[in-house]
Amino acid sequence: MNRRFWVLFSFLALAGNSPGIVSGQVSSPAAASSANSSYDAPSFAAELHRIAVVLEKKPAAREIKALRDSLPEHWNVSTPDGDYSISSQPLQNQLNPGSLDKAEVWAIHLAEEVESSAKSRPGSPEARTKLDKILAEPEFGAVRPPSAWELLRQRINAWLLRMVLKLLSGISRYPLGGKILFWLLVVVAVGIVAMFVFRFIASRDRVQSLAPSAVVIASLTWQEWIRAAHEAATGGNYREAVHCAYWAGITRLEDAGVVPKDRTKTPREYLRLVTEAAPGQLAVSPTHREPLTALTRKLELIWYANRGARPEDFTESLRQLEALGCSLE
Repeated sequence: MNRRFWVLFSFLALAGNSPGIVSGQVSSPAAASSANSSYDAPSFAAELHRIAVVLEKKPAAREIKALRDSLPEHWNVSTPDGDYSISSQPLQNQLNPGSLDKAEVWAIHLAEEVESSAKSRPGSPEARTKLDKILAEPEFGAVRPPSAWELLRQRINAWLLRMVLKLLSGISRYPLGGKILFWLLVVVAVGIVAMFVFRFIASRDRVQSLAPSAVVIASLTWQEWIRAAHEAATGGNYREAVHCAYWAGITRLEDAGVVPKDRTKTPREYLRLVTEAAPGQLAVSPTHREPLTALTRKLELIWYANRGARPEDFTESLRQLEALGCSLE
């Protein structure tokens, strides 16, 4: 039985203007002498239906009086949620020839509510299980009473707020003191801002005072790159072998002065340096263009596109290195 339903009903019953709940036997006026009648939810609903049937027949004044006299002072209703005592006075106020329809409608409506609440009771354990599952979700983990530290922090914040309000109320009584405090706060604020600006400028000056240093490029010789390529191929890592062979070719071109020693360039930028004619040149020599083109394409397919490398790919890279003037012995 829904506890809220019974609390609401008890409030309406005590208000004196809502229809009441009836029990007892209409045919026995002596039943009025019984102080109370006890019901459970099903029998309570059945009694309400019985009274509604009596009221539907539009009883005479004598029968209405008998019905009123048969009502107990209270109805004691026992439910799984607890026991309730409900006054019969509101229903007695409706039992007169002018308001029988209201009493009948109320009895039917209340009986339906009681039956509906009784039927919904078996589903409550399942609903409780679902509710417990929802409350166990992570988003509800922070839903808890405030901790001791949080309560202390709230008290401190409230105390600080009271102190500020007390200070402001005191300033209103002393205008000169308020002006002095205002200008003191302005000076402090300006000083804090000036300190941050000074620290920012000083840090920039320290950075700019550092002498620029030359870019140091740590690199292997092309012979060392070739040895690294052979070691990778011996270990079966042909992808790394092709990668080392490419940089052996680039280092060889750097030593020959064909490309600058700038390892920030991409493979395509290196290739563009040997495939495009420099200002004043009529054509580009194919001596370096074709081998570097083949090395670059092989590197892009195997290293960047992550295509599987085979021994034939490494052998082809070594052939292009020989074309660039690298000795493989």
